[in-house]
Amino acid sequence: MSMRASWEFIGTRTSWLRRWVTPITVSAVLLALTTGVLWMINASLQQDHLIFIYFVPTALIAIRYGSISAMCVTIAATFAAAYFFYAPRFSFKVESSLDLFELILFSLLALLASQVVSGFAKDGDVEKRRQRTRATSLRARWPSVVTLWNRLGR
Repeated sequence: MSMRASWEFIGTRTSWLRRWVTPITVSAVLLALTTGVLWMINASLQQDHLIFIYFVPTALIAIRYGSISAMCVTIAATFAAAYFFYAPRFSFKVESSLDLFELILFSLLALLASQVVSGFAKDGDVEKRRQRTRATSLRARWPSVVTLWNRLGR
């Protein structure tokens, strides 16, 4: 295996990691943090309609990682809210038809919002930002390798 082929393999592996694993991990962490905060608020205040706070992580993920990741966060947030916040708790069954309607409305609005917000951020810009981050992190980690790589005509 030539040196160029081995560097292409490393680049492909890093690309896959940054493209899929990082957005999933960040989305899961934001969703868990939001659920924990909502759990504490719900326990002390007994407020209704807290599901709409899940718009915050959805918008953040849409801005940073694009619409596909934001749609996945929306779906996961809907299931998390149904499981933790609607009666009967710790079940995906929702007793009240009004609560079910609220979940459906949240899902539709969040899916629409993820499309709009990622459109504002422009998915192409998101990809350019990823490439800049990738290049910057590569230079920071291996400055001499990048210099050698550039001298080899890459």
